Amino acid sequence: MIPAWLLLAVTNSTTSTTTTVATTVGPTLAKFAPPEGTFIVTLTSIGLGLVTQIVTRSVVDLNKERRMRAEVNEFNKEKREATAKGDKVRLEKLKKRELQVRQEQAKVSTARLKVTAITFVPLLAVYYLMANFLGGFNVLVAFSPVPIPYLAAMLPNTAYWYLSLFWWYLLSSFTFSTMLSKLLHTQP
Repeated sequence: MIPAWLLLAVTNSTTSTTTTVATTVGPTLAKFAPPEGTFIVTLTSIGLGLVTQIVTRSVVDLNKERRMRAEVNEFNKEKREATAKGDKVRLEKLKKRELQVRQEQAKVSTARLKVTAITFVPLLAVYYLMANFLGGFNVLVAFSPVPIPYLAAMLPNTAYWYLSLFWWYLLSSFTFSTMLSKLLHTQP
């Protein structure tokens, strides 16, 4: 069941009580109703994803990361094989090398963490500005042709499902950041 505060209260009621409840409890229409609001949020998420990928390319040594990932995979494979065979001599050699492999892996992971640290505050700032530009954090920005459990809510007295700014931005961001990371070869 969708909570009442998620439902968009778009009614043609003339009573002030209904209007007050509708504007304070549920999300409202964006200044730019769908599809304009949808495109604004989508283009913003693409732009921010592109900036994040550019920062990733400049901060992370992707070749070193790929080599390290291959080395860790090879190390884990050798360790599994030695464990399966019960080869104690080989396990001892691998145990000595394990600390070095884990330290290198931590260095590579730290570079990815730097990207998050660099881009986190600007991403929040742009989201905040976009929300103010569109009319609030919980405004209707996209319609969904199908119900999406817990994300899309049904408009009262209609057959339309809607997505608020938060959910549409989140879906757009995940979709396009994945596509951009594959396109720019920055995926881990």
